[in-house]
Amino acid sequence: MRYKPPPVAPAEAIHIREVYKRFGTPNDPVIALEGVTLTVAEDEFFTLLGPSGCGKTTLLRLLAGFEAPTEGDIFLFGEPLAGKPPHKRPVNTVFQHYALFPHMTVAQNVAFGLEMLGQSAAEVKRAVARSLELVQMTGFAARRPAQLSGGQQQRVALARALAPRPKVLLLDEPLSALDLKLRHAMRGELKALQRETGVTFIFVTHDQEEALTMSDRIAVMASGRVQQVGTPAEIYEGPVNRFVADFVGRTNFLTGTVLASSGEEAVVALFGRRIRVAGARRPGERVTLVVRPEKLALHPASAAPEAEGAFDGTVESSMYLGTDTSYRVRVADGAAGEAVLEVRDPNARTGAARFAVGERVRLLLAPLAARVLEEASA
Repeated sequence: MRYKPPPVAPAEAIHIREVYKRFGTPNDPVIALEGVTLTVAEDEFFTLLGPSGCGKTTLLRLLAGFEAPTEGDIFLFGEPLAGKPPHKRPVNTVFQHYALFPHMTVAQNVAFGLEMLGQSAAEVKRAVARSLELVQMTGFAARRPAQLSGGQQQRVALARALAPRPKVLLLDEPLSALDLKLRHAMRGELKALQRETGVTFIFVTHDQEEALTMSDRIAVMASGRVQQVGTPAEIYEGPVNRFVADFVGRTNFLTGTVLASSGEEAVVALFGRRIRVAGARRPGERVTLVVRPEKLALHPASAAPEAEGAFDGTVESSMYLGTDTSYRVRVADGAAGEAVLEVRDPNARTGAARFAVGERVRLLLAPLAARVLEEASA
């Protein structure tokens, strides 16, 4: 048998350790970041995801050198960044509105930073050609920004940021100014570009779909703190608290009582039924369950089987979403009260909704499709 060496752990590109950032005065401080600790691997597409004001852009500015931490340390490939000005860091930033020079051509915009670094004319020419080829803008070198579409301007901004071959590229909501269809197209292009260049990308967004579709890992932030770090699947399927569950994707929250628990599973009483859920807690404990709308299957009440995880309800409303229909279904039980659940149902080939408002239906929740929420709040 041939010896197979163990996998090599990826190099650490960025390490952020117990970072705080406060603005304002000592008597009236505004806490933008509170005890943030993160590690980003080399060649990783890492996303900071959260609502406006959560601290994600502040953290990006600390990495770029536009702000300094109030407390804590930031390391880039093992080297401390404290006191290093922006131009001394192997980091570049792509801003939300691109910040292209309107009086310069595409080629001149890309060349500008290289010239400021003192590169020779021949080196600049080669780097500009390479960067424009990377972003598929070779034929636009002589145009000015006003002659380009929003997507083309974004590609030029990317080319300019990548031209000096930074070790880390910071992207501050670079897709937010684009229309929906172009945003979707650019997601794939950005991901492919990161893979092709091998540059570590730190991407800031408030758009959960962008984060889920593009990232190797995501850090979900709220109120200046990191709530959870994980792969898109880990964040979506296993949120650690109510904020993450509610912010990333659509979610139903239900309350039940644990009847039994073994290993990483529990049996919970819910609406008069016994269901198996993911997550272990003590018998008798009241728990909050997370149920994603697509985990529930919807059937006509008369045609669906009696089964574990089957609940009868009434359709209260429906919303056509193209690929599927979102139903709100009221489920009631005399002892446990009632709840309104969102259910996502794939649309039939006709495109028509399968269930009418007021119709009696049966919801089927597969074993372990519901998960016990570990923490009630962020």
